[in-house]
Amino acid sequence: MPRKYALGKRATQRTDTHRRIMDAALALYQEKGVSATTMLDVARRADVAPGTVANHFGSAAALATEATGAILADLRMPTPDVFDGIEQLSDRIPLLVRELGSFFDRSGPWYRVSQRDPADAEFWADTAARFYTELDSLVRAALGPLATDADAVAVVSAVLGTWVIGTIQATGRSAETAVDLVSDLLTTWLATRTALQQPPS
Repeated sequence: MPRKYALGKRATQRTDTHRRIMDAALALYQEKGVSATTMLDVARRADVAPGTVANHFGSAAALATEATGAILADLRMPTPDVFDGIEQLSDRIPLLVRELGSFFDRSGPWYRVSQRDPADAEFWADTAARFYTELDSLVRAALGPLATDADAVAVVSAVLGTWVIGTIQATGRSAETAVDLVSDLLTTWLATRTALQQPPS
C-alpha cells in the first residue's frame, strides 16, 4: 500500500512539474516570442533543472508543438454543436458572428505575438492551419443547407476568418454594433443565395 501511495504522489508531482514548465514556456512566448525562447529560459522561469524540461518535452520544438494545443484549448474555438437546436439561418449566422468575435477577442494577445517576429512563422503556421480547418467545419455547420454552396462557404469564411469585427470597432463602433453589422451583411447576402437555390415555382 505505501508503494501505491508513493507512485500516485510521484505521478501528481510529474503532472504539476509538466504544467509549470508549460506555463513558463507560454509566458516566455508572450514576452520574447517562440524562436527567442530557449529550453534554459524555460527551466529558469519554471524553477526546474534544464534536464527536467528535456525529460518532459525532449526538445524546444516538441515543447512549442504541445504549447500550440494548450493555446488553442485556452482560446476555446467555438465548435459546431453551438448550433444544436437552432434551425433558422437568420439565427445561426448572428450566433456564428458573435462566437467568432468572442474567440478573436480572446485570441488578441496571441495574434499580436504571432505577428511580432517573422522567425516564429513556422510555429504559428500549424496553429493557423488548425484554425482554418476548424473554421471551415464551423461555417459549414452554421450554413446548414448552404453548406454545399462553395461560394457561400468561401465568402462567410473570408469575412469571419479575419479580424473584420475588430476592424469595424476600430472605426469607433462598439463590439455589439460591429457584430450586428457583420451579421446583417452576411444574413442578407445568404438570403439571396438561398433564393437562387429555390426551384422556380
